Amino acid sequence: MRYNKISTIVLAAAMALGLSSCSGDYLDTVPSNKVSEGSINASLENLYIALNGIHKEMVSQETGYQCLGGEPGFMFCRDMEADDITWITNTWCKAAYLGWSCNMNESSGYNIKYWTIYYQWILNANKIIAGVEEAPMTDAALYNQVKGEALCIRAWAHFNLVQLYAKRYAAGGNNTQDGIPYRLTAVTEEQARNSVEEVYQLINADLDEACKLLVGINPGYHHYSEMVAWGLKARVAMAKQDYTNAATYAAKAIQLAEANGGALMQGDQLMCGFSDICSDTKEAMYAARTPDDKTVYFYSFYAYMSWNFNATAIRQGVKCINADTYDTMSETDLRRAWFDPTGEMEVPAKTYVKQPYQNRKFTARSSADAVGDVAFMRLAEMYLTEAEALARAGQTAQAQEVFTKFQVTRDPSYVSKGNAGDALAEEIMNSRRVELWGEGFRFYDLKRLNLPIHRGRNFVQTFCTFIDKEAGADGWVWEIPKNETDFNKLCTKNY
Repeated sequence: MRYNKISTIVLAAAMALGLSSCSGDYLDTVPSNKVSEGSINASLENLYIALNGIHKEMVSQETGYQCLGGEPGFMFCRDMEADDITWITNTWCKAAYLGWSCNMNESSGYNIKYWTIYYQWILNANKIIAGVEEAPMTDAALYNQVKGEALCIRAWAHFNLVQLYAKRYAAGGNNTQDGIPYRLTAVTEEQARNSVEEVYQLINADLDEACKLLVGINPGYHHYSEMVAWGLKARVAMAKQDYTNAATYAAKAIQLAEANGGALMQGDQLMCGFSDICSDTKEAMYAARTPDDKTVYFYSFYAYMSWNFNATAIRQGVKCINADTYDTMSETDLRRAWFDPTGEMEVPAKTYVKQPYQNRKFTARSSADAVGDVAFMRLAEMYLTEAEALARAGQTAQAQEVFTKFQVTRDPSYVSKGNAGDALAEEIMNSRRVELWGEGFRFYDLKRLNLPIHRGRNFVQTFCTFIDKEAGADGWVWEIPKNETDFNKLCTKNY
């Protein structure tokens, strides 16, 4: 897609969408059509407001597709592609994601919007990165924060794109396969796809610089911080099967988070419903929170992934966990309460369909209110990442220690099973599947590990199109949108 068309929200518009990272209050700003890019680059303070605009765009109606309300929509739709979410009523997005019809369709809007929006955020991040070099150096700490966060956004967006639109990174290989164009400047020129190896090198270069710039910076969960930058490095290392570094980076993120007051949920906190996770718990490391008076209506995460909001996608589109995944939990695992294996639990009204294994993890604030917190990075993810990485690196004792520290917060009766190697990694992965259900990780996890999809006994093939999908089959790599390849002749197709 033409790069200067991808980002219809330029920095001026982002500035008009600014919000305060410290309190979550929205700033009063002049209309976007009254703000020039030069005005934004006139000061670091203006660039910080523009940066706020990108964070706000993470939970926006920009795509025009209600199920794709920014990154929260991308998250659960990615999970639909894998093996842990199903439903057997209401056909909302059934073919696009559950059946993979969008994956190899270069003209599918459900495909195009991912490419468009991630590159939109990349373009705006690049404008900020250029802008901080033009703005007067009035505050070194603010310079470091703005540039560091923009680098994180650029790296994170490219990381999502390369995982979707390219073959997986294979540790030990040369990884010369086509990746995606890595945009380092806000330009409109045609650009070829960097190799997967080059993309990961550039991602890590951006994150390495961000980690240096963000040292000591903890602006609150609405913004990227030093701990989140290290968390992103841990995700990237896992995708590369670089387990030693993944464990180190995740441990660093945990140490910084806990030093800043972060703590794993436990007990009754696990039933917070996630819509108030930022106020009811200390587990969110980076999250979006839409105040009650700033709703995004049916574009909200909770308009599609809660069990109680009053919308057709909830009443008739009941989201259920893979029954086989549910069965991996022990009888004393508190997360069993995140799901209803009977399908008989109370619902808000008779119009709400009931299904066995339906979601109770995500609870909207009320049946009439779909706004709420969406955690993009949680402390739980970092613990599970460190434990898995240690297990796959052969450090059994250390892996079990980290995993036990996490698991007892979910299952107070947990004791080590004595597993090691692949068996311990599988035990950790089972907990990860439950813990991160609906949060956008499962498709990426299967792809990085080169594992097949096997959907459980409560999936109906006539509804979801397929039950099994081999690793490496067509569709694991999404097709580059036609709008991109038509304009950018240097960008090759996947199919």
